[in-house]
Amino acid sequence: MSSIDFDEVLVHVGEKGRYQNIMYYLLCIPATLPAAFLAFSQVFVSASPEHWCRIPELENMTNILSLQSRKELSLPYEYKSDGRRQFSRCYMYDVNYTAIIEDWLRHTGVNATGSLTSLPAPPVSDTDWPKTKCLHGWIYDKRDYESTLVTELDLVCDNSWLPSTSTTFFYVGSLFGNIIFGWIADKWGRRTAFFSILFLEVIFAIATSFSPNYTVYTALRTINGLFFPAIYQIPFILALELMGPRYRTFAGMGISMFFATAMCLLALLGYLLRNWYTLSLATSVPFILLFSYWWIIPESPRWLLSKNRIDEAEVIVQHMARVNGKTVPTNFLRKMEMEIMKRQGVSCNGRNSENLLATGESEDRPPPPSATPMDIITNPNIRKKFIILAFDWVANAVVYNGLSYNTTNLGVSDYLAFFIGGIVEIPSYVITWYAMDRLGRRWVLCLTMLLGGVACVSCMFVPEDAVWVTVSLAMIGKFGIAASFAVFYVFVGELLPTVLRSQAMGIASFIAGIGLLTFPYIVNLAVYSRVLPLIVMGTLSVAGALTSIFLPETLNIHLPQTIEEGEMFGADFKLWSCPTLPERTKTKTRRRESLPLRYLVNGRPGSRTAFSGKAALAESGTPENMEQMGRLLPTPNEEVTDNLNVTKNTDEIPGKTEGQKRIHSAEVFVDLRGRK
Repeated sequence: MSSIDFDEVLVHVGEKGRYQNIMYYLLCIPATLPAAFLAFSQVFVSASPEHWCRIPELENMTNILSLQSRKELSLPYEYKSDGRRQFSRCYMYDVNYTAIIEDWLRHTGVNATGSLTSLPAPPVSDTDWPKTKCLHGWIYDKRDYESTLVTELDLVCDNSWLPSTSTTFFYVGSLFGNIIFGWIADKWGRRTAFFSILFLEVIFAIATSFSPNYTVYTALRTINGLFFPAIYQIPFILALELMGPRYRTFAGMGISMFFATAMCLLALLGYLLRNWYTLSLATSVPFILLFSYWWIIPESPRWLLSKNRIDEAEVIVQHMARVNGKTVPTNFLRKMEMEIMKRQGVSCNGRNSENLLATGESEDRPPPPSATPMDIITNPNIRKKFIILAFDWVANAVVYNGLSYNTTNLGVSDYLAFFIGGIVEIPSYVITWYAMDRLGRRWVLCLTMLLGGVACVSCMFVPEDAVWVTVSLAMIGKFGIAASFAVFYVFVGELLPTVLRSQAMGIASFIAGIGLLTFPYIVNLAVYSRVLPLIVMGTLSVAGALTSIFLPETLNIHLPQTIEEGEMFGADFKLWSCPTLPERTKTKTRRRESLPLRYLVNGRPGSRTAFSGKAALAESGTPENMEQMGRLLPTPNEEVTDNLNVTKNTDEIPGKTEGQKRIHSAEVFVDLRGRK
């Protein structure tokens, strides 16, 4: 590993300059469009339009019997709360329809060539007639869909659970794909992982369009699930690792808005195409164009430094500096590494320098014990927070995905409902972005989940014919759960101690992924009642809101680093405390010192004398002298001045040490919508 902290490099080349802006917005496209289309095109591909039993004997009677008359003759029905008839989708009367029609025509003295206006009232069914399941297939309403997977394979009635199962298998694939491609991204690089995923996703998504039967379709959807949410995460991580720490919240909220826009675009494509085969191709083939990014998108320089590939990172950093209008010397990273090693008192050959040997002192601290998943179990306070976070993660994942898929059950146009569901996410992210730094993470999470949950549960009190009231409440639910998801990913990272964060988040994410397997069947409850899925999801959201109250606030509080700090963190919090209008210190927090660029070119002025002086001070070992030694380092104001006076020097500092050094990689909290 290189000893260079890339955040320190960004101080000199720009933390969010023109280069980062270009790369960020370019990467938002492959991060959001393929992911949104891959995961949510199933809403329209597997949509189940209105359908009823096919009666072959009545199909040649269309000139004398209207559709309504044929339904009244052949289908059982029940009355809805508004007094309208609701015909059965899965049952028909088991009678001889040919004999009934001939008898009707014989008694009226009109043959089958007569017109509808010349005939008396058509025959109607008798509730005492025997009923049976559909014997000859189904007829589908084609007002909204020309063709879907459901209409092509007759996945209705006794087979209505099959589309939900294919969705479940898609998310089974995502459980394992996230692990596989996460490992590839860490081992072989973000760029390699992204193009590998893109190549496989395009191939298997196109192949899914040609599925001859349900089994093949489900198998291909499972394989496609391997690429989600990794196809969303990896470009986002790449964009995030190019930015400074101050801009990562912006990056997270911005890409969430891009994702919501992609959802709206998917609704528009579905509306224009209305055929599952065409839609499947339209949401996969165009992504071949994304391979042009091979000549645009670089590897993450942060990852390259972590792999000690300094020369490759140097090329990217130099280009970044040029685009951002900055000037850095040749071999900037090599010189920076040497300066860091000098500050740490390490010579080029990896041995202690003579100056440090002169002090006769060296720190011999034992490394802190590494954290393990068992620490989650053995520490009661950490265990409590982890259980609550895992449950809230399940609630957010299930409700968000469930509400997105449930748009086909709201009683209005599927395309319109899905489009509105995407639109309402955008203001939810803006409001959350503003509120979470003022009201705190805890209460924003609680209130947004409560808002979404109460709105969904309230649908049980809405009359069945008040369709738009139900739609409005469902959209408020989507607004609330999208907002809570946005704050949740920040909150979960801040609550867990640094040494345990990655492991705990990985376990919680896996638990959420398992919980996510249930949401297709929750959505399928609409076959019994249109509002039943909303009630179930609303209850889950309210439960998540109530449990989140028992988490401590993290706004403006020093975050835990060790297991001990994590166990103490929030142990004495008050249930109803609210950090509204937190006190802001008048003095600005000093930024971490970065190496003055001038020192990387010419060396620190008087560096030999200064270093010898520090060694002498360190030798005395008194606190006063140690404090004095610290003053020898440049202040932030000096650094600003120094960086404005860059002089170039072609002298190169010799090579680097072979000892292992640590790189601080970007701490990424990704919106797994999936999003897990």
